[in-house]
Amino acid sequence: MALDQAFAGRTYPPTAPYEVSREKIREFAEAVGETNPAYTDTKAAKALGHTDVIAPPTFAFSITYRAAGQVIEDPQLGLDYSRVVHGDQKFAYVRPVRAGDRLTVTST
Repeated sequence: MALDQAFAGRTYPPTAPYEVSREKIREFAEAVGETNPAYTDTKAAKALGHTDVIAPPTFAFSITYRAAGQVIEDPQLGLDYSRVVHGDQKFAYVRPVRAGDRLTVTST
């Protein structure tokens, strides 16, 4: 089945909130080799003007990856995921993600 072109621009419902924790930020920073102390040390983050540790900018991908399942698993779309090439993804930040945030993802 071919992709249903009527889905271009379709927006899926937001995901349930994801609770960002210090430990998840630390684990992610360690996994990607980030060594900035603002990612793991509350005092270092506060010295930079943040209220808590902050996440590396790419942390958001780990949350959006799970949310993509809404699109990938939509039978009406007709997507053959084995033929997908990731071509574009955008994040708009107004501030860093930090411990204590509750994030939702809306896929379009």
